[in-house]
Amino acid sequence: MKPTTLKFLYLLLIPVVLLNLLTHMFWGLLIRFKSILIKSKPDSTLLDNTLHEEVSLNQNITLIQPVPSIGNYLGDIFGYFYYIFKGGPNSLGKHSKLIGKTVFSTNVGTPVVVCCDHQSAEALFADVDNLTQAHFINLVTTRQSKPIFTTNGIQAQNARKFILSLLPPDENTDNFRFAMENISLKLEEWTKFSETELKKLSLEEAVGELIYNFAGCLLLGSPLQQKLINKVFPIPNYLPRYPKIPVILLPSFYNMQSALNEMFEMSKQTDNWKKISTKAVEADLTEREAFEKLFTAITFNAAGLSNSILNGILLTSLMPDHGKQLLDDDEHLTSFVWELLRHNGPTVMMPLMEDTMIETTEGKHHKLRTGTIVLCSTSMAQRDASQWKDPSIFRSRRFVGSSFNNVSGVSYEQLGEPLPTLGFGCPIHKSDRSKKVKNDHQCPFLPLVPVFLKAFLRLLISRYQWSFDEDVLANVHVLRSDDELEVDYDLKHLRGGVKANVDMVPIMAKGMSFSSFSEL
Repeated sequence: MKPTTLKFLYLLLIPVVLLNLLTHMFWGLLIRFKSILIKSKPDSTLLDNTLHEEVSLNQNITLIQPVPSIGNYLGDIFGYFYYIFKGGPNSLGKHSKLIGKTVFSTNVGTPVVVCCDHQSAEALFADVDNLTQAHFINLVTTRQSKPIFTTNGIQAQNARKFILSLLPPDENTDNFRFAMENISLKLEEWTKFSETELKKLSLEEAVGELIYNFAGCLLLGSPLQQKLINKVFPIPNYLPRYPKIPVILLPSFYNMQSALNEMFEMSKQTDNWKKISTKAVEADLTEREAFEKLFTAITFNAAGLSNSILNGILLTSLMPDHGKQLLDDDEHLTSFVWELLRHNGPTVMMPLMEDTMIETTEGKHHKLRTGTIVLCSTSMAQRDASQWKDPSIFRSRRFVGSSFNNVSGVSYEQLGEPLPTLGFGCPIHKSDRSKKVKNDHQCPFLPLVPVFLKAFLRLLISRYQWSFDEDVLANVHVLRSDDELEVDYDLKHLRGGVKANVDMVPIMAKGMSFSSFSEL
């Protein structure tokens, strides 16, 4: 885009933003004054607590309860930014503890019902046709490509078919080995950094680049350029919903389009493109649509693993011999990986397309009306004490002795503590569905996630040694570090906020960086 055009857009954008912001602030103040004068409960106007005829005939369902609210609904810009300031999704667990409820309503600039336990989360994921495509958290960015789970019908089925056709069945394939070799090359670069350069290296950002490189090599056969990815993700996915700005006024919108076009042309020159093009035709996708699905899988979806990689690097450094015991004990390593994933999971926030019954872990029922906005933080739901003992403790051997190597087809009784697969859009401890749905939220990468994390940790532990300064380790509250690692992962010790890649990672004022990193 020409500089003069960009300058014009900025000149037009600034007054639009300021006017929009002032309008929302004025409207917010009016709502607050009204809430002082007129006392009302949000749930009484938002939720329909009357029973449907078919529900009332079912004697097994107890009386439907109103959704408890954590405060008066203000529904304005102040409430939204207060939610962000308090830690976003991380604050949901704190609210849940505060009011002693796992399903409750809150204010994030609009009335939202929050599902924090596994039972209510599974009610949403069991039949995801009840969720719309209006994913408030992810689709507020101005980028063109969209997560697979925000499509529905035949489009969702084609997207899943396409991605699954390109994913390897296991780690014993050339493209998986090539992708891991690329990660090894990136780690080699870290060993060449000076002490000063290492301390300036933001591990949060570096880990994101590692995953982008791995996913690019896995699916395309070549990594996408980081500088172009950064143009598409110049700001967090979870943008403020206020003020609402037309995307055509945003200079970044045009930069994003330009970067996507450039990456598309570069992707067509990769060794894998002929196969990709063939698979796209089989899935009834154009080459451009296929590229956008791949771009989303390589960036947005893959970035969700940053949290687990960061926790893995940090926590193995606290184990005897930097986790070398895991190399000789595959069951312990597999358990360690699943425990990393238990403290991981996206936040889903969508309006309901139909009336939906929510059953909580406590056995209470809430009927949510069509149009109700539901928010489910799966990482919070995977801290449900009814399913996991001492859920706020990271326990490396939590899943040892369980039949967790086969994600699907394992009975609950065999598992002990169930696998934390909610973050992948499916019920805990299994990945299969009793019936097919049009709007499938299940992550196609689920079978490979523990395989990838185990391969990464084996590579890291066997070839490298690293350390952190005391001001980093002081933020990790270790309870036990002998043959089993136990760490206090209470929410008060963990980050929250708008960046999903560092959510549920120990709070660190200056971020995470190495004091040393070298080859063994």
